[in-house]
Amino acid sequence: MGVLFDYFRAPDTSTAAAVLERVGGPTTPDPDAPVLDAVAGKGFEPEVMMVTLQSLLTGIPYEELPDGELLAMEGEDGPWIVQLSKELRDALADAQPSRLSAVAEQWVRTEEFWDQATATGVLPFLDEVTALARRARQADERLYCWMCL
Repeated sequence: MGVLFDYFRAPDTSTAAAVLERVGGPTTPDPDAPVLDAVAGKGFEPEVMMVTLQSLLTGIPYEELPDGELLAMEGEDGPWIVQLSKELRDALADAQPSRLSAVAEQWVRTEEFWDQATATGVLPFLDEVTALARRARQADERLYCWMCL
């Protein structure tokens, strides 16, 4: 059994929490709900992996970075919504596309990847999530992660 992760932006916590009601998460089309600006992030966990990425992007030690915040949950197996820190959003938004390859090389060497990923394999996600963060910051929105077993 794996855990699914989708990253999305929303204008406020009530809009983000409402994503719990969306079957399949924010990247699944729903004719009865608005289209969400979202990125599938299967395998990219928000509490450790994304904060590690933030540390690599900013040079700030992992231990000094803020955690995300559990915003909403529905049962033991999920789904859950985590609000990511503004600092993480901004670190992603500020990431220079020309640096992403080098950061990806460092990121996949961290223990959370268990030597199971390559920089080339994570680059598409990095490109998508940094673009999502730029759009979120431009709209003065926050980033969230929907998770489900």
